[in-house]
Formats: sequence, structure tokens, C-alpha cells
Amino acid sequence: MSKHHSLKYTLKVFKKELYGIGKSKHEAKKLYGGVSPLIHSHGTYDRYFGIAKEFVDEMYEEGIRRTNQVSVERLKSYFFEKTESEKAKSVTKKTMKLILSAFRKYLSISSWKEREDLREMIRKNYYLFLGRASESGEALPFSKPERVIETIKKPQHRAIATIQLHTGARIDDVPKVAESLRHWQRGQRPIIRILRSKGGRNRWLDYEDRTEKFDSVLEAVQTLLPFIDEKGWETVKKEYYPDLRRAAAVCQETYTGSHAFRVNYAQRRYDELCEKGLSEKDALEILSNELGHNRISVAKGYVYR
Repeated sequence: MSKHHSLKYTLKVFKKELYGIGKSKHEAKKLYGGVSPLIHSHGTYDRYFGIAKEFVDEMYEEGIRRTNQVSVERLKSYFFEKTESEKAKSVTKKTMKLILSAFRKYLSISSWKEREDLREMIRKNYYLFLGRASESGEALPFSKPERVIETIKKPQHRAIATIQLHTGARIDDVPKVAESLRHWQRGQRPIIRILRSKGGRNRWLDYEDRTEKFDSVLEAVQTLLPFIDEKGWETVKKEYYPDLRRAAAVCQETYTGSHAFRVNYAQRRYDELCEKGLSEKDALEILSNELGHNRISVAKGYVYR
């Protein structure tokens, strides 16, 4: 006998069946024989659940309340709407991949067991949905930023990239980070002060909870400062870009500028904060301050890119 469930009930099942925070991904793979069906990252879990909840809320507004009432055509048009509405300008291929990945997990729970037709529709139309999403003009994160940094030829340029990755610094904030740590000594609190950043804002980054990253920044600063002192920042910066662009090409990464490291920082920092038990709102507020933005919506834009 087939069972159909309330869409709101499916969200409770989502929480029960997909929550894998604190559980070993390796052990889960062995237990289930391949890919883990659980979600092991706080950040990914929150994003996927938010996507599922948004879908459920929209269906309820239309009077669609149960799993058997969601037709293949309605779900298909739901994905099409993501790339046709006014908001679609922000739906990039990366965002669409995230949405489709979330639905693959969501539709794998027991409440949707009877709906193989929906899962099959996503499998068949995956690249169609992806192809309708826009290419982003915004900076996109590197998939493997450390590999890009290792591939950069000159040490001063690797230092700049390292500073950007571990501080979320805009390119012209890099010399300010370096100046902040010029006279730093062991025993002092690991804080980086970025004075007069974009918009005249002062940024304070506390590394008390991530001293290993602070040490990486400190080492990079010690490498970079002599080059800034000798050549001047503008010259060093000008020489940095072609070296970074070449490294990205060698690593087969999409190059959208050095701002990519700032996006990497935002996404990793957000996940770190969520893994400490902070709510999405609290994590975004901290991240927003660290990035030097007034509105958490801007920080959220980095996280979900």
C-alpha cells in the first residue's frame, strides 16, 4: 500500500534522516556501501534544508500539501522558474548545482520513497536546468585554492594569495594586513587590524580560535613586506595578477580575479562558525563584520555563490 505524506512532515523527516553532523563520513560510506546518504557539514545541511523549506512553503501557497500532489511537470516548472524570474539574475550555474544537489538529498528520504518519477526527472533534465542558469560575472571561489597558491611562481605573489585566502582581504587591503603585523610579537593577541578599508571602514579579525591560520598569514606577511618596501605596493600588485592568472589556468580553475580567495574565505569561515554551533544568522553577522560589510545579505551572497 503506497503512503503519501504531508510536505511539512517531510521537513521533519529531512532533519531525522539526513543529519550527519558529528558522524564520520568515512564510516557512513562503509556502512552504506559508497556515497554517504547523510549531510556531514553544518553549512551544507543548513543550505539544503533552507532550499527544501522554500519549496514546501511555495507548494503550500499553491494548495499543494502532500507528496502525491507534486507532479513531475510542477517540479520541472519549479526549476525553470528559478532561471526565468526577476530573481534569476542571481541564479548562477553554481547556485543551480546547489539547488539540484539539495533536491537529490531531499527526495532521497523515506517520505518520497514512492516518487521515483521525480528523481528520474531530475536525473534526465539535470544539464537542461544547469544550462538555463547564468554565467556569473561575480567572483567565484577556486575549487582548490591551496593548489592554485602552490602553483603561483613567485614567493611574494604566493604570500599575497595566502593573505587573501586566510583574511578575506580585498586586494588593496593586503598591504594594510602586512602593516598591521609588521611589528607583531609572540605573546600578543592574534588580531589583524585593517584600517580604512573600502568605504572607510575599519576591520578587526580575531584569530584566537584559529591560530594556525594566523601563523600562515604572519609567515606570508614576513615574506611580502621586503618586496613592498623595495618595489612599492602598486608594482607588486601589478606583477601579481598575471602570475595568479597563469596558476589558475594550469590548475584548470575558472579565473574571476583575486577576489576568488575572498569568496573562499567567506564560505570556509561560515562553515567554521556553523560547526561551532552558531545559527545561520549569528554566523552571517560575524562574517559580515569580518568582510567589512554593513548588511548580512552581502555576506550571504558570498556564502551561497
